[in-house]
Amino acid sequence: MRRSLSQDPHRLSGAYALDALPDDERTRFEDHLSGCAACVQEVRGFSETAALLGATAAASPPEGLRERVMAEIARTRQLAPPPERLPAPDLRRRWGWGTRLVLAACLAVVLALGAVVVDQVGQVRELREREQLITSVLTAPDAEYTSGEPDDGVRMTLVHSEERGRIVFGAQGLEDLEGRDYQLWITHENGAVTPAGLLAVDAEGVADAVVADAAAEGAEGVAVTIEPEGGSEQPTTEPIAAMTFEG
Repeated sequence: MRRSLSQDPHRLSGAYALDALPDDERTRFEDHLSGCAACVQEVRGFSETAALLGATAAASPPEGLRERVMAEIARTRQLAPPPERLPAPDLRRRWGWGTRLVLAACLAVVLALGAVVVDQVGQVRELREREQLITSVLTAPDAEYTSGEPDDGVRMTLVHSEERGRIVFGAQGLEDLEGRDYQLWITHENGAVTPAGLLAVDAEGVADAVVADAAAEGAEGVAVTIEPEGGSEQPTTEPIAAMTFEG
């Protein structure tokens, strides 16, 4: 069912920021923006979040893929150019061991390359599913955007959808941790915390976006701690940042 803009235009900020509105609704929402400062601020926040999460979702092919493929090609025996006139095939001739070895080598190359392709397809599928989860949260009618700067040069972004029961968290400006990891937690009203994933930080200090389940009753926000490499079942240090869900 299509959502009608006339029902509640304030709930379409996320979809507009992600260019997910039909042309007619986009036009009407832009008319609404001209007189709604709150939606202007919300669209700006969602746009910043989408840009940050889009950068963290980008992925390169697995390291060494080209070298593995080229190595397999180098080990494969190449066919000689055909003579100007091919002899008539001798249907009575049986395959010798040499022919069988060549065929076996070709089969091995095909299987090796096939395994690489299957691995690539699996990674692409995982990336698409992750991107779909991120998009579903950002475009949720009740998506709430929160950002903060817990330290100089560090910016953290949180989008929460109670309807989807999920959060999307991203961060940039983080320092490299030798032998330790940044860990994200879902905080609860009763003081309990549940692990929500580790932050994979690249050389520029940008953390991959984390999509986590926040549907548990009493979930009220997130926190980030520094934990031993691989993470912990419960926090072992004080949080370096904490955010509560808006609304």
